[in-house]
Amino acid sequence: MAVKRALAVLLLAREATGILRQEFMRQKHAVRTGLRSEPSKYQEMWYSEQALDHFNPQDKRTYKQRYFANFDHYKPGGPIFINIGGEGPLDDKDVSGYLANALFAQQTGGATVALEHRFYGKSQPFDSLATEHLAFLTSRQALHDLAQFQQWLIAERSLNASKFFFMGGSYPGSLAAWYRLEFPDLTSGCWSSSAPVQAQEVWPGFGEMVWQAVATDSAGAVDYAVSTKLYAGYEQVAGLIQDSTMDSFKAIGKVFNVCPGTVVSQQDRDSFENTITTAVGTVMQYNNTKEPKLSAVRDIVIRAATPLDAALDVCRFLGLNETAGMPGNCTDNSIDSFYKLLGDTTLPDDGSGNAGRTWTWQTCNEFGYFQTGTSVFGKSTIYTRGASSRSLWQQVCEHIFGIEASAVSARIARTNEYYGAKDPKGIKNVFFTNGALDAWSLLGVTTYPSNDREVYAEVAPLGSHCVGLYAPRVGEVPGATSIRTKALQLFRKWGGLSTEEAAVQVLV
Repeated sequence: MAVKRALAVLLLAREATGILRQEFMRQKHAVRTGLRSEPSKYQEMWYSEQALDHFNPQDKRTYKQRYFANFDHYKPGGPIFINIGGEGPLDDKDVSGYLANALFAQQTGGATVALEHRFYGKSQPFDSLATEHLAFLTSRQALHDLAQFQQWLIAERSLNASKFFFMGGSYPGSLAAWYRLEFPDLTSGCWSSSAPVQAQEVWPGFGEMVWQAVATDSAGAVDYAVSTKLYAGYEQVAGLIQDSTMDSFKAIGKVFNVCPGTVVSQQDRDSFENTITTAVGTVMQYNNTKEPKLSAVRDIVIRAATPLDAALDVCRFLGLNETAGMPGNCTDNSIDSFYKLLGDTTLPDDGSGNAGRTWTWQTCNEFGYFQTGTSVFGKSTIYTRGASSRSLWQQVCEHIFGIEASAVSARIARTNEYYGAKDPKGIKNVFFTNGALDAWSLLGVTTYPSNDREVYAEVAPLGSHCVGLYAPRVGEVPGATSIRTKALQLFRKWGGLSTEEAAVQVLV
């Protein structure tokens, strides 16, 4: 279960929203690390001269950065769509048609390239993730990686006549917008999908959006009785976890197959409670694109005889009681197991990296996104009190990385000051998109005043995280088609490309 927790920290949901069920984790690992039964057409490639420190000209150290490229439909002078890597490893799927970038390249006679983010996957500057090494893991270093790589790629493949467009979802979506701020002359335009451009330390908004999403059915009808019932059940589960009596421990231990000695301290109880009551947040985040779906969670809650039954049935559905492959054949959600995992500085031999540690560093160092259960009076949230424990957030920054709470706050403030949060000054040629039922939209640009700088914003009704960024698929929300089509239309416009297909919705 500790492994589940670390991967959840990876998600800007998360990649930090709760615990994924075991099977879903296996599927995600297979997708993101490229585990295939046959060789891919798009093999990993390397840029071997990436600067380690772009802000210290005296430091001449370099590292090897991994990338993938698809030039199947490229015609000389055609556009180049750069898919920005983020808080996880890349693989061939990032250029092969899983996302919209490959389709854009096909329809414009262009190419698409995906660059892995430093300190993720195989793009490791050092042989360990020691805290002193992580000083080189910042969003600004990553932006300069993109610029140096782009200029090398232009020379390497003779792309001087090509227009460059950058796109990304979630944290890479933020990087896409910020790339226009840092290097406006290197790109003709960027698509920033589900980007939490506003850094925020204490953020109850995630749990509040989960409440709204659980209440909303696939047709958009809202019934808060569903969220209320699930939350009431979670409160009863949390009460049993926080009750130190033997009877309560036996009851909760039996349901979740708890390892002996892992629910002892107050921090253990908060960690366990957080694991249980925040897991549904991941379902909310990827509702349009991955299994399981919110509709399945809603059905479980509606059918349950009592709120407690609803909460326990949802937990079982999400695999929070599964022990297959776990040491001791039991679940360990103790704070010590969490800290031990995030404190691991080693890198696995398979090249998957340790995104739990590296993304947690980035949240402590730049962004926050600490998804608490506290909120203003009258604002409903699905998260119970355990989610607000500082042992899961600010205390992690201090215990694991030595960053004191006051320093965390100051660094987050500097991020917003530097990039401009939801109002990046003077930005041009950027398309901001979000899903209406994605919590990260609360920290993103969802509306933008009419302007002459070609900055647009669109929100997909019922949309979840990175809506429209994926290739067309059966059953996607209508807003995905609208966003994807407009993104291509804007790229054509900004690049002076042929617009003969721009008005035709071929991306369905």
